[in-house]
Parts: sequence; structure tokens; C-alpha cells
Amino acid sequence: MTVRSRRTHRLVPLLVIALAAAGCTGTGAGQTSTGATTAPSRVDPSGPTASADPTEAASDAPSADPSASSGPAVTLDQVWATTPLTDVASGEPFRIADHAGSVIIIETMAIWCANCRAQQDDVQTALGRLPADRVVFVVLDVDPNEDAASLADYQVEHGFKGRYAIAETAVARALATEFGDQVLNPPSTPMIFVGTDGTVTRTEFGHKSVDEIVALAESHGA
Repeated sequence: MTVRSRRTHRLVPLLVIALAAAGCTGTGAGQTSTGATTAPSRVDPSGPTASADPTEAASDAPSADPSASSGPAVTLDQVWATTPLTDVASGEPFRIADHAGSVIIIETMAIWCANCRAQQDDVQTALGRLPADRVVFVVLDVDPNEDAASLADYQVEHGFKGRYAIAETAVARALATEFGDQVLNPPSTPMIFVGTDGTVTRTEFGHKSVDEIVALAESHGA
């Protein structure tokens, strides 16, 4: 049911006057033919209005904030990720959590472990097929009888790239708690992948081929 205002008869004369003032086009000031409101043009009293320069208008527009379209920051809060470690090559302190947002490949090992060395050889090859700015290789020596100096010599001797560190007790315990005791058994070549979105995956135990490492890294965001 259409409801009609009782005051309509009072508005009719005013509407007639307004339409007459607008001219024969049937379009009132400040409206397009579709009824959309348009902004009135501004007149410069000092002279004729200059034509708009589209490039100038573009330069005046605020630039987009690249962070506005990015997703939430990735945070790793696990004990093994937040406990300070020391890079044996540089002596610099770091945390695995410092690399959140990248693909992090973590391998636990021991210097005496031949399986570990073979696995690291294949990781080095895989790294050459992956974007260097998106993948970080972290190697944790979990043998409590080995020290930073020996691990640094081992890294140099084999020319391995990555962040090599001694896994202190807190880190080793945290890894075993989350992934099982076998993660501290170097010959089983344990590997953990952390994705760019923070997803953490322990791979199956046993040697991983170059192709498998590349595929795992890519599936985690590399």
C-alpha cells in the first residue's frame, strides 16, 4: 500500500517553480540525468578555471600502504623457536623465531653422523634450486658431547651454508616433547619444516632426496 503525505498539496507549487528555474532540460542543478548528486564547479574569481591535470591529481592522491594488504605477522612461540642460539660461524646470537615468515628447514645432527652429512649435502643442492631470500637452513647439533668450535670446523670443512648451532638442553627437550625422542637421534636424519604461514611439519624419518626437499620447501611457501 502506498502511503501519501498529507502535505503533498503544499509542495506542488514549490516544485513547479523549481522546475521552471532549472530550464527545459528537466535536470536540476547539482544532479545528473540519472539523479546522482554531482559536486558544483568552483570558479576562481581571479580568472578562468584551469583544466584539471590528471597527472597532478594522481600525484596528490595518498600512496597505498603496502602493509595494509599484507596478512598478519607470523609468530613462532614454541620454546625451541624462542630460545637463544649462537651461530657457530659468526658468533652471533639468533632465534629460530627470528626467521618467521620464511621457510625454515631444521635438521638435528651430530658431527660423527655420516647420515647427517649426506643429508646436508642434499640440502645444499636443494637450496640452489630454491629462492635464497625465502628459505633458511638451521642445523642443530644435539650431541651434548660436542661443542661450538668443533661444529664450526665441521661446517667450514664441508662448505655447508646455513645457521649451525649447538642445541642447548632447553631446545633439545622442547624438540623431543613436541616431535618425539627420535628427533634427537641423528642417524634417523630428522627434519622439520616451518612454513611461511607458521605451519610446522616434522617429515618422516630417513634420508630425503633433493627433489623431496625442494617439494617440501615449496609446499611450505618457498
